[in-house]
Amino acid sequence: MERRHRQRRRADRLSYNPARVQAESAIVVDVGARVVRRGGIDIQLAPKAFDLLWVLVSNRPNAVSHERLHAVLWPGVHVSETSLAALITQLRKALGDTADGARVIRTLHRVGYAFVGEAIVAGVAPASNMSVWRLIWRGETIRVSTGESVIGLDSGCAIRIDADSISRHHARISVAGPGVSIEDLGSKNGTWVGGERIVGSVPLTEGTSFRLGSETVRLEIALDDRATRTATGL
Repeated sequence: MERRHRQRRRADRLSYNPARVQAESAIVVDVGARVVRRGGIDIQLAPKAFDLLWVLVSNRPNAVSHERLHAVLWPGVHVSETSLAALITQLRKALGDTADGARVIRTLHRVGYAFVGEAIVAGVAPASNMSVWRLIWRGETIRVSTGESVIGLDSGCAIRIDADSISRHHARISVAGPGVSIEDLGSKNGTWVGGERIVGSVPLTEGTSFRLGSETVRLEIALDDRATRTATGL
């Protein structure tokens, strides 16, 4: 009898979706350790499933398109349309969610998926094999560091963009955990998000394109930064 109890307890610890984990428990995403916990219990996730969860959590409550998820999870690789759906199903099972219930992950048909559950982001992400923010400008990729970075023409700017419509100190982009925002610094030609010239700090989400003067820049997530160039390399 005792042996069966020990086996059952061990099975619960190793279960893909432990029975003791309650649906209402907050999800803790430990980015540094690449571990997911609910109710203090570790939940096993395959590497791709963890990457998918992190992309969705870092963009919450906004939806992430099928195209962007494919680009982040399978960069440069063609996979069938069912691969993403299968990974979503796997992730939902691990988190105690269902497509019908959609308490954690919401499906936007023909668009993508959105994380709508409660989550806490913990840990410090490592320097590689992780999601990092980057800007895409004229085909070049520029890594965006955590904290505040000034974008401008001046050589002292953390992110230097050499273009005629860019002011010396044009805008400030801020990264705090999964949140990213941008603020114009009184530039001559303005900073534009969603077709409107911004005043003050405006949040950005993964996949957003914005304009600095006449220059279009896109914000993306990369799973690592091995192919990402710094602004000084432009």
